[in-house]
Amino acid sequence: MNLQVNRQGNRYPSHPREPQGAAASRWPKALRRGPMEILATVLISAGVLMLLQPFSLTLYGYSFVTTLIGVVMFTFVTKFPE
Repeated sequence: MNLQVNRQGNRYPSHPREPQGAAASRWPKALRRGPMEILATVLISAGVLMLLQPFSLTLYGYSFVTTLIGVVMFTFVTKFPE
């Protein structure tokens, strides 16, 4: 079995189809998990704020769609490499 050592020094088995350290380096930095999770969280937060604000009916109308897009994005983004 092929074992790798992560940042904390723990050993874990690598995926048999994944080349050593190649999967994370092929993704552009803007499309990696960290920045995309932040964007999805901002969309969810914006949707909730749009839902709770008392000033604009238009913002209220788009709040569910904005929150839904953020939740779906967060669901997919959690599968991205770090």
